[in-house]
Amino acid sequence: AVASCVAAEQPLPPQLDGVDVIEKLGRNVDLDLQFTAENGYEVPLRSFFQSGKPVILNLVYYTCPMLCNLVLNGQLAAIKDVAWTAGKEYEIVTISIDPNDNFGIASKKKALYLEEYAKNGSNWHFLTDYKGNVKRLAEQVGFRYRYDERQQQYAHAAAIMFLTPDGRLSRYLYGVKFKPRDV
Repeated sequence: AVASCVAAEQPLPPQLDGVDVIEKLGRNVDLDLQFTAENGYEVPLRSFFQSGKPVILNLVYYTCPMLCNLVLNGQLAAIKDVAWTAGKEYEIVTISIDPNDNFGIASKKKALYLEEYAKNGSNWHFLTDYKGNVKRLAEQVGFRYRYDERQQQYAHAAAIMFLTPDGRLSRYLYGVKFKPRDV
């Protein structure tokens, strides 16, 4: 919606005010930020960067009625056609922007996507917020979102981010479909 308004030079609807992705290529994220893993335990973001592997990061919310699932499904379709396996050659970290999403919801979402992914030895991490750290991380990666009280939903962009093994932002991909070659 944001792109179509910009292309048509129309003002954004008020629900999308402040929703954007501001690329921060080359910047480091704070790897000491804590999140709640799908098993209910707090885990520092750093734990996904200790293996020297790049990380695909996406900020979604698990109870999203549409866009987040489209982003996750598009990412899933792309990684199925990538020779590398998530958890072996790279990591995927998905974090909910909704502080009401809990580890039980994250665990169910993880089970759903890992069943569909089904590569031998694969892994994909589904985390939830801990003490407001998702807002801090979103600011660091330039992912701007807002809660729309009227619709009782989060307004956000469709993007995934790539980080180097030391936690620097190296690439952004936009939309709900991603080419395996780009991933």
